[in-house]
Amino acid sequence: MRTKAKRPVYKKNRVGYILQLLPWLLCAIFAGLLLRIHREKRLTERAHASTSDHLERTSLTLTRISQAVESASDAIGIGDMESNSLYHNRAHIAMFGHTVHELNSIDEPAALFVDKSVAMKIHASIRAGVSWHGETDVKTRDGRVIPAFVRADIIRDEAGAAIGIFGVFTDITERRAAERVLAEESERSARAQRLESLGMLAGGVAHDFGNLLTIIIGNTGILQSMSATLPPGAVKRTGEIESAAWRAQELSKNLLAFARGSDPQKQQLLLGPLIDVAARGAVRHSMVELSLKIAPDLAAVQADPVQIDQVISNLCVNAVQAMVNGGRLRVAAQNADGWNGAASGSPFDGPVVIVTITDTGGGIPADVLPRIWEPFFTTKHKGTGLGLATVYAVVKKHGGNITVDSVPDMGTTFTLTLPAVVDKTKTAARSADGMQMIG
Repeated sequence: MRTKAKRPVYKKNRVGYILQLLPWLLCAIFAGLLLRIHREKRLTERAHASTSDHLERTSLTLTRISQAVESASDAIGIGDMESNSLYHNRAHIAMFGHTVHELNSIDEPAALFVDKSVAMKIHASIRAGVSWHGETDVKTRDGRVIPAFVRADIIRDEAGAAIGIFGVFTDITERRAAERVLAEESERSARAQRLESLGMLAGGVAHDFGNLLTIIIGNTGILQSMSATLPPGAVKRTGEIESAAWRAQELSKNLLAFARGSDPQKQQLLLGPLIDVAARGAVRHSMVELSLKIAPDLAAVQADPVQIDQVISNLCVNAVQAMVNGGRLRVAAQNADGWNGAASGSPFDGPVVIVTITDTGGGIPADVLPRIWEPFFTTKHKGTGLGLATVYAVVKKHGGNITVDSVPDMGTTFTLTLPAVVDKTKTAARSADGMQMIG
């Protein structure tokens, strides 16, 4: 018979062995779980730290962008696709004077634009997915108009859909002013070149024309000396021919003088008495009233008395002729420093004398104004077109400047500026109230 005494011992030993290992197994499982939890915790903490760091960096970037936008000199505004304003930087508020709330409360489309059609073009471009830029005039809260360069672009979300618009406005007032000055200088240069070319042509014509007139006048004199043998009425006709020829020769001399631009014979000159005589002579036998105002301490100038008298007389006569139905001629003369002289059209380093001659006539049309200094150009039926051209040439020869300002149906003002004598000044007129006033 087989014995079975040892099997229970084996089972008992296996169970005991398992029971002995169970605590270690439980510890291992717990340790594994603990390590897994710890690892997941560390991963979570790292992810959280990474997210926090990303958020912090993003916040810092946004702060820096905001500071840059707020400190920008250009006006920057942000709005939605329905044209509602959402944000204005400080420059935007300073330029236009509107806060976001105030601009949204204005019941007017495109309230910032003078030309509403420009605003419509901008929004049409944005809706079409195209940015827009260009120059236009914008208006402020207090009604001022500012020329601006405008840039408008689209704000998109992560999916690329348009969700808003931002605009940048740059004030170009100073640039426009510089462009105007450059254009005026270019026009003055072009005018000087035209005058020089016309002067050369006029000189040649005047010389040849004068020679022909000399022949006509000489032969007319011979005919008049033969009056006893001439047919009845011929003497009168030859006299008219001679008179017309002499007038033509005088015109030829004036034309030649303009073309040659003879140098002025300068001397120290007080303009007061000269202005007085010229102004009074111009209004004599007319329906025009005279208002004359000359500074009592008017500085002297270095000028040719004959040529300057021609300039002032010409300007005064032109002013009176512009007032066919009567009016008022205002003539004034005063001292000014170089800066004030520059305001009248040309810069001067030292003191100047400014003479203004103003009429209340019909004014000069805008299309005629740029051409008034051109020789042979005139709107008068009997004019030669040399009067103002000669004035311009004489003033330039004296180192001065002359400008004109005219408003249709209100009148015209000519402003003559001449360098003053720095070391010696004399009074041109004196009165109890410090000004000479006549009329």
